[in-house]
Amino acid sequence: MKIFNPDSPFMTVLSRIGDMVILNILTGLLCIPVITAGAAFTAQYYVMLKIRRDEDSGTIKLFFKSFRENFRQATVIWLITIFAIGLPVISLKLIQGFYADAAPAYIKVLLSGAVLLAAFLLVMAFPALSRFDGTVASTLKTSIILAVSNPPRTFLIIILLVAPFYLTYNFPVILPILILFGFSLPAFLAVLLYNRQFAKLEAKSNEADGIPVPGSEDEHIFNDEISGE
Repeated sequence: MKIFNPDSPFMTVLSRIGDMVILNILTGLLCIPVITAGAAFTAQYYVMLKIRRDEDSGTIKLFFKSFRENFRQATVIWLITIFAIGLPVISLKLIQGFYADAAPAYIKVLLSGAVLLAAFLLVMAFPALSRFDGTVASTLKTSIILAVSNPPRTFLIIILLVAPFYLTYNFPVILPILILFGFSLPAFLAVLLYNRQFAKLEAKSNEADGIPVPGSEDEHIFNDEISGE
């Protein structure tokens, strides 16, 4: 039957679902040690963008390629993220301990705002690291630029990343879905949202480096020069 042909739309979709399950399990397992979570998130975004652009050549191989190459920078960014988000949360817990009932509303608002601001500015750091070479400082700068350039998109990505865990906490019955797609599905949807902007940034970066647009006549000349023809 044509439906079971390896190149049929049905089998392609089935293969992509399988890739997402594999990515979800890999990311989840490598988040367990905590310290490796940043590299796991970066690797997941790296593979997801490859899948979105049909450039993938082995999910597991690509995942661990990115994991190894970006481990140091991803870990530093992950520690910064934990500190930036964790400090206001811990502060609120400590402050609440000084009050018999609850901390004043303005303190809750200020500290909650600090958490949201940190998430807003840092949420694009791992996607940026997965695609663009640079230092930790330049990656954080890129994350901030990407975040503020389109705030609605940034907030939507934050909601997508948090939603599976919020829903699972309130509705434990969906835990199996979280195990299969809790990390990978939000990451894939996030890639759909930022892929176009990433493509523009890549084109500008390539232009600055003298790398021609793929498929153009300049690219053929460029490739011939590299090959020495």
